[in-house]
Amino acid sequence: MSSFSGSDNQNAETRRERLRSVREKNIQLMDNLYEAAVEGHVGKFEEHKAVLHQILTPDENTILHIHITALPNKTMKPNNKANSLWRMISTFKKQSSSDDREVIRGENFVRVILEMCPILLLKANAKGETLLHIAARHGHYDIVKVLIAECKKPHQNNPEEGVAAARLMLGTTNEAKDTALHEAVRYNQVDVVKMLTKEDPNLSYDANEAGETPLYLAAERGYKDVMEDILSTCESPVDHGPMGRTALHAAAFREYTLQTYYYFFRKDREIIKVLLRSSKGTQTTKPDQQGWLPLHLAAHLGNYYVVKELLKADISAAYKPDNEGKIPLHLAAGKGRAYTMQELIRSCPSSCELVDDRGWNVFHFAAHSGSRRTVEFLLENPSLGNLMNEKNYDGNTPLLEHAVSGSFIKSFVCHPKVDRLAFNHQNNSAEDIIRSKKVLIWENEESFLGCLARLNPIRCQRHIVNGNGERKEQGRPPFFSSKTFNYWFDDNST
Repeated sequence: MSSFSGSDNQNAETRRERLRSVREKNIQLMDNLYEAAVEGHVGKFEEHKAVLHQILTPDENTILHIHITALPNKTMKPNNKANSLWRMISTFKKQSSSDDREVIRGENFVRVILEMCPILLLKANAKGETLLHIAARHGHYDIVKVLIAECKKPHQNNPEEGVAAARLMLGTTNEAKDTALHEAVRYNQVDVVKMLTKEDPNLSYDANEAGETPLYLAAERGYKDVMEDILSTCESPVDHGPMGRTALHAAAFREYTLQTYYYFFRKDREIIKVLLRSSKGTQTTKPDQQGWLPLHLAAHLGNYYVVKELLKADISAAYKPDNEGKIPLHLAAGKGRAYTMQELIRSCPSSCELVDDRGWNVFHFAAHSGSRRTVEFLLENPSLGNLMNEKNYDGNTPLLEHAVSGSFIKSFVCHPKVDRLAFNHQNNSAEDIIRSKKVLIWENEESFLGCLARLNPIRCQRHIVNGNGERKEQGRPPFFSSKTFNYWFDDNST
């Protein structure tokens, strides 16, 4: 029995060695033919047509993978110098060749090589990429057209079988689970996208390994034309993406610097409109893994114009809490998005009274953010006065949360309606928090304590605290420095 086993192992090793030898020879042969594949010297492949499918690079790319990749990308400008140089070289080679078939490029080269070796049509490289993946990625419309036609050719007498064969090729995925449509969308190859979706509108394009569908990719990258084609052509476009998000989340989840914001906001607004207009678009109330709706994302990022469009489509989304009980208004206030917060309050004024799972209202979030403009907008709204001193579940008022944040907004701390003597459930006042936690930079600490001292002639304390921030049973630390005292009690100070 052991002798048979030893013989089998030896035979297996022999086969592996033979395969390695063949592979090395094919790679060496590819080295000799690589430039011919790039330039389109079709005549050099005639004598190897029986083994063309075995002539591979180390990444298992065939001569057609190489040729298609080497062609100028269709997203380049037509007057690009590289394109002009390539056309000049190709023309020279054609004129200098004695054989009309010697140098051909693009779809013609692909067609001739597939006539020699039809197996190459569906041959994938080491990453699982077929010729269709490569052609779609680089925007080679004519080659994509040839590949689909070649796929149907064996079924000319049975159109239904031809459609089924094309569907199989269109649905083929690489290692990353990307289809050719994923590739075309990712690189904004609009013409190729239109061809692929028109070829089989009923094909369902599922998410890739990263959780991205073609529609989600288009929305995330802001490719409006691609989105419109998928939504108008595909019968049932799938829109989900990673982290439980949808295409609408992706469109809302775009943040820009000040320099680029005003250029892109119109584009974002139009993308949102495209999704909301389509009967196949995404739901405005579908949450992601955090419980965030598209409106939560737009509010968090301060995308004011997107927020307006989402509110027009579904105002109820403004009242939907996430997994932590936060509504879009809380997120906007917490990030200091003043204009976005203003729009949410204007559209949904009663949402101001909602609190999250910690009992924070909009004032808590704004005060903790340290954004002066956001806080002052709330202070200017008289209808929100009852929220100004409301306590959260820890007993902290917005002022106490402001003390925790390490910032200092004078207009808030000095506001006549703010309760500066409030205590939380740990019997800490704003002064206690500042002194014990040491959360403020020196300038803010001096200003904050000085403001409290000036406006609170009667001090309220429930703990005695050392100068180093530790509580003690007796004694009294200095309340403020002479510098602070002089600054805040000088009649000429402002």
